[in-house]
Amino acid sequence: MRSRNVIYSLLVVLLMLALAVLKWRHEPPPKEIFNRQPHHLYFTKHALCRMNCRNISEREISEVMMKGVINLNKSNKRDRPCATFALQGRTADGQYVRVIFAQCDEETKVVTCYDLENDFNCHCPGDEFKYRE
Repeated sequence: MRSRNVIYSLLVVLLMLALAVLKWRHEPPPKEIFNRQPHHLYFTKHALCRMNCRNISEREISEVMMKGVINLNKSNKRDRPCATFALQGRTADGQYVRVIFAQCDEETKVVTCYDLENDFNCHCPGDEFKYRE
């Protein structure tokens, strides 16, 4: 009779362990602080000017948005009206780019962008207010 109780106890423990593993495997992944798939992506005039000057395409901006690393030292989640995030990474053509995004609930704006390895002599409106380069 005692061995039967041990077997039942072992089965209950194994069943509970199996349920815990199943629950853990089906939990959603933790939410990232930056939404990499926004509903709307807008480009400011300043960003478009800087992109044109630095030969950075919208496709490359999207590439950095999807695969880039969030630079928390250059980001500010408490910025108003929208949190700003600096994402950086290599594009397919080898440029090392940093993109500043302003992300609100309903939209994401590309504020500006930088080529971190090359200096360009750009004269875009708003450059006098130098964003966190």
